[in-house]
Amino acid sequence: MRLMAVADFHGKPESKAYLSKCVERKDLDALVIMGDLTQFGPVSAGEEVLEPVKDLKIPVLCVPGNCDPKTMVEVLEKWGINLHGKRLRLGEWTFLGLGGSNITPFNTPFEFTENEIWEALTSLLLPEDKKVVLITHTPPFNSSSDLCRGGAHAGSKSVRRFIEEKNPILNLCAHIHEARGIERIGRTLVVNPGPLFEGYAAQVVLEGEEARAELLKL
Repeated sequence: MRLMAVADFHGKPESKAYLSKCVERKDLDALVIMGDLTQFGPVSAGEEVLEPVKDLKIPVLCVPGNCDPKTMVEVLEKWGINLHGKRLRLGEWTFLGLGGSNITPFNTPFEFTENEIWEALTSLLLPEDKKVVLITHTPPFNSSSDLCRGGAHAGSKSVRRFIEEKNPILNLCAHIHEARGIERIGRTLVVNPGPLFEGYAAQVVLEGEEARAELLKL
């Protein structure tokens, strides 16, 4: 299975243009969007930047980011692309989705406590799930994917714990723009593609029980 992963649009017209480039690809099995469609709303700004996916013939899996209003979930549901708080089977792979972020110092619109994140993630996982892809806006704590420019780690401890205890094959995340990269935490490949408004994305291949990824500049 071949995925394109993008995130951090922040309502910018450049993001819509780069998303249009993504959907022109003919070799994709699904498109994954890890949130921050808007810069603190409105939801119409999210609809505008998502317009290129409206008639896409492959599955689109989207979670909101912490900068999106909570009503963005209703739009994603209406469009049939919402993965926030949901699970989806595509072939032999199970995708689990959680948008928003852990608590930030900035009082952004879509935040959760670490307990809420843990409860949400564990409620989605079933005992029979073997090939799991975790889709989150917030990255795991104390990783290269959550390292801010000033040296602080801003990710979620509950996402980190879920990765360490439940061993998903892949975690696609976003949130920290400057932390673009690929790393491993135990078995799990963690990918932060960087902000789409700067033309960054990632391509992922799921094969067997492994994931491999490549960072792209569109």
